Amino acid sequence: MPQPTLSREKNLILILLAILVALVLWNSFWFIWRIAIFAVTVYIIYQVLKHYL
Repeated sequence: MPQPTLSREKNLILILLAILVALVLWNSFWFIWRIAIFAVTVYIIYQVLKHYL
């Protein structure tokens, strides 16, 4: 009898870990994406200023 509850708890822990990893990856993806957008914006502003100055 204890075996099914143990495997159910194990599955629950694995699902929670998978959700946690997905959230961390999603957050880091958005963090990297924001840095990329910021870098591109700064580069465009730099090119425009260099062109006009």
